[in-house]
Amino acid sequence: MALLAGLLLLLGFPSSAAVAAEGSWINEGGDARSPDALSAQWFQGDLYEVVRGEDNQIWWRYRNGAWQVMPGGARTNQRPEVISLLNVGTGGLQNSRLIVFHVGTNGVVYYSILRGAAGNLWSDWENVPGQFRTNTGITASTGVNNAVLYTVRDQQVYVQSMELWNGAPSFPLGEWGTQHDPRVHGMVASVSTYTSSISTNIMSFEVARGLNNHVYIARTRTDRNSVQNASFAELPGGGECESVAVGRGGPASPTTTTNDPAYQAQQNLAIGCVSPNDHELWVNRSTDGGQNFTGWSRTTTGAAASATPEIHGAPGGEVFAVLSWGGNNSPFKQHMVVMKRII
Repeated sequence: MALLAGLLLLLGFPSSAAVAAEGSWINEGGDARSPDALSAQWFQGDLYEVVRGEDNQIWWRYRNGAWQVMPGGARTNQRPEVISLLNVGTGGLQNSRLIVFHVGTNGVVYYSILRGAAGNLWSDWENVPGQFRTNTGITASTGVNNAVLYTVRDQQVYVQSMELWNGAPSFPLGEWGTQHDPRVHGMVASVSTYTSSISTNIMSFEVARGLNNHVYIARTRTDRNSVQNASFAELPGGGECESVAVGRGGPASPTTTTNDPAYQAQQNLAIGCVSPNDHELWVNRSTDGGQNFTGWSRTTTGAAASATPEIHGAPGGEVFAVLSWGGNNSPFKQHMVVMKRII
């Protein structure tokens, strides 16, 4: 036990209590090869996955089918992002729409909306309004009927808000705005949550890597103005990260009915961190919507991670971590997209 504690301190993490059993790494991407983790979203009962290929094209698939290049010939140097967003119509909330975002090679943020019921028709790529340009990726979290978009430029987080009205995208605040705190390295990540004992509002749970490589978290309402003024605090338990991600289980749209099974599924939340000391994935888990965490633990059968991890969940409450495999060590080849269950 003393030897284990010494190892954990050497890696920059304090030892933690026992965590839930986890799965083994599997080849999730099939024949796909990518320098990044893929982005995944459950939509109308099917899992949709989007990834940047080694050719910098944007590839997508659903139901574990064959990978296809997204229409429009888009190219990106960053991981794309896929989300599900509820559409607001004249009669209230309507069916969700699936949206893919990417940063073009010109620094412009683009989006495309799935139009075909069978998953075979995407809208043309449109640019998010404003004069903003970035050379990092894009992440997003969704509330009930709005999404907050995040990107980073010059160690400053920028945010934008998107809504869907009768199927048409709307950006009510026009230009991108800056998040006042903190200064960050790399990308930030966020997920929408609702925990009745914390707030009566749906909240955005955001994680960022500070300039000291520690993890900072904030919980705010999901409108852009609230996100811009988010108050961050260092995640208890220490640890150093070279990249971070966050995700939760349950359906994409936050559930506010506490006796709904989806509510409990959405309380499963995990933060993933690639350590600068061993370059493997460490995880901090929560089963109460981020009120309390188990502490950092290194994932078993560790991977040689080459990029920021991706954390996503399934409707039943399971949470998964995804990586681009960073070496040719058995059992995977370099740039295979691998996944394991972590909650």
